Amino acid sequence: MPDTVEALYEEADRLYYDGDLDRAAEVYKRILEIDPDYQPAVHSLGIIHYDQDDYGPAVDYMQRALVLDPDDVYVHSNLGKSLYGMVHMGDREQAETIARDWMRRFPKNRIARHMGAAVTGDSLPDRANDAYVAQTFDEFADTFEEKLEELEYKAPALLAEALKRHVTDDGLRILDAGCGTGLCAPLLAPMARRLEGIDLSEEMLALARKRKLYKRLDKAELTDALASRAGRYDVVVAADVLCYFGALEAIFAAMRKSLKKGGLLALTLETDTLPAPFHLNISGRYVHDGGYVESALAEAGLEIVEQTVETLRTEYAEPVTGLVLVAVRS
Repeated sequence: MPDTVEALYEEADRLYYDGDLDRAAEVYKRILEIDPDYQPAVHSLGIIHYDQDDYGPAVDYMQRALVLDPDDVYVHSNLGKSLYGMVHMGDREQAETIARDWMRRFPKNRIARHMGAAVTGDSLPDRANDAYVAQTFDEFADTFEEKLEELEYKAPALLAEALKRHVTDDGLRILDAGCGTGLCAPLLAPMARRLEGIDLSEEMLALARKRKLYKRLDKAELTDALASRAGRYDVVVAADVLCYFGALEAIFAAMRKSLKKGGLLALTLETDTLPAPFHLNISGRYVHDGGYVESALAEAGLEIVEQTVETLRTEYAEPVTGLVLVAVRS
């Protein structure tokens, strides 16, 4: 076995990516016997515990890794995921205590602010901040489609089916808003004369470009980008995107502005009957009150022409239901 920290770390990473988590963990621990402050090995042990649904030790290692490198955005991201796992496994009280301490120690870190609020319910933001979204999906890009397949993700297919009931030709200018890796593109391209995409994650956009179905792809914040493209699109599609917006008034207004007269907005949203317009789940995603969604669309000048309640995907093997909705610029 290699005997330098760098060589051991390379060997441990190889074992990890080969799927041999137990042997990888042994090598990472050997590294820490040589150098207890070797932060990448501490972080990697946290990831292994996370992968094995062992969230308490995962959180412990992530916290230790942050002591060694407080600015490591990947550790902040993985700490948030591990706290989500703790809550799901029933250890909410401890997760909330750790999350509040995390927010206190890192008040300017945008991942800590968003995921800390998601776990604790404190200081609920109106939307996920751009840095959190970009970091989450840059990190997730390589395994994104594989993971969604495991979750039986249906939003793109459901939206395409709904749109076909309302479009009358195949010469449309369509925007895939929050396009990610381009899962909607093969379904939208047959309807489109010109298909464009916007996303915050450069890693996601790089994968979307490989499909060669988009005429234009931009890295941009969605509300500002749409507001600057008045009357440009026949159709705007937002598949599993508005779960990162709490308040919907501004994004709906921007979507309407970007549509031609009579243009269509097709979207999915996780909904429930809530005492407030929206709630930030421990996953870091927003769920919306159905009545609020309808009133926000009407306020923006968008008239619902179809809405159904469907299973959008699974989460921890449980179905996640939400709206599949088509609205027209009135």
